[in-house]
Amino acid sequence: MNKTGYLFILCILFISGTSAQENQKAAVYSVPSAYNFDYSVTYEISREENKIPETVIYYFTKSGDIMGMKPSESQKDMDMDFMVSTKDGLTITFGEEPMPADPDKNRKVLKVMDMRSMLKGAGKGIAAVAKTLPEKEKTATENKEADELDNFKKNGKTIQVFGYTAEEYSKEFTKDENGVLRSGTMSVWYARVDFDPQMMFSMGMGNLASRQSQSKVEQSHPNNMLGIGITRENYLLTEMDFVENGGKSVTAMKVISIEKTSFSKKTGEYFIKNYSGMNIKEMMLMNLLEK
Repeated sequence: MNKTGYLFILCILFISGTSAQENQKAAVYSVPSAYNFDYSVTYEISREENKIPETVIYYFTKSGDIMGMKPSESQKDMDMDFMVSTKDGLTITFGEEPMPADPDKNRKVLKVMDMRSMLKGAGKGIAAVAKTLPEKEKTATENKEADELDNFKKNGKTIQVFGYTAEEYSKEFTKDENGVLRSGTMSVWYARVDFDPQMMFSMGMGNLASRQSQSKVEQSHPNNMLGIGITRENYLLTEMDFVENGGKSVTAMKVISIEKTSFSKKTGEYFIKNYSGMNIKEMMLMNLLEK
């Protein structure tokens, strides 16, 4: 979650008047001595605003119980240079922060956050604030048509990606951009791998919905561009392409490495801030008591 999103939710919680006593406490998460991974997948990502492609590294386990991510250089900051997600909905960030007793010095810090606990009791507040937002302030996701990412079909094309066979799913598109009509083909490539990357879609791409609500979306949008990776077992997104009619071809992202690994993200040298089971008010109080 970026800082703006964090502050926005914080304001909502204060508006809604959520109290810590309203909700049953969740069990406190026990931080292990290390997070161990079995596979690493490196993506090269091209953005229009960046002349040079960047790389993002995902780490997976064979069972899919946790996922790690090392963000691109432009997305790193002092707060977070590595992140772990769990199937239970926890987010664990690794980074640095100023030492309370000596702000000129930094310490390594690990933060455990539980989005479900953070948002407890905030549903009505969020809904109320959302209704007051001008139309232009609504997110891109809210303004998308329901089928904008749907109707991708397997076209029979295959390529080899680091020992795995990837299949192409494509869709024709037409859209109006500032009065200019653009059309072409969007393609995504998926390979069935021997590890579970599903969390990259259900957690890593910001989907906080429960598995039950996810299944409803999947049933009504069976050929969704990202739903392909959720509804099919061990499907890894390996490439995303855009080919404009009469224009340029762009590879927005592609896998440049899939490797077995014994990478272990150790936690012993980090100061731990365990916010599991806490809402945002309780997190703030914990921070104040530390200072």
